[in-house]
Amino acid sequence: MIAAVAAATALATAGVFVLGDGAGTTDGIVTAIHPDGRVEWTDARFVKAEENGSNAEPVPGTAHKAVLAGDVEIFTGVGRWCASAAAGLAVGLDGTGSNPCTRAEFLATTPDSLYAVKITAKGDVVTRIAEYYHP
Repeated sequence: MIAAVAAATALATAGVFVLGDGAGTTDGIVTAIHPDGRVEWTDARFVKAEENGSNAEPVPGTAHKAVLAGDVEIFTGVGRWCASAAAGLAVGLDGTGSNPCTRAEFLATTPDSLYAVKITAKGDVVTRIAEYYHP
């Protein structure tokens, strides 16, 4: 545990940090959304930026593919691509959105419409996607 904290501190000090809890949840950048429910992403790292505090960057060599669960939970902060989201900003303590969206709305959007996301997967099935809020 102490080693993990030391490593996280070193990365944060260097201006780069990769989030994720190691229990099937990772931060990612969606690279493809397929109509049949398959989603592709790379791991994301957040780098300090002069505007908005940080920017998400893809981590090279970390491509993932999985299928959305039938009961996948999907959340956004603002709802730009999600018509069913409540009006206004809704963000949790971890910086991810808490406005629920439908599976169909997610499948209808494009990766360019999304900022970085927190993805929870069990094996090759995605059970939760929460978009990070980024002004």
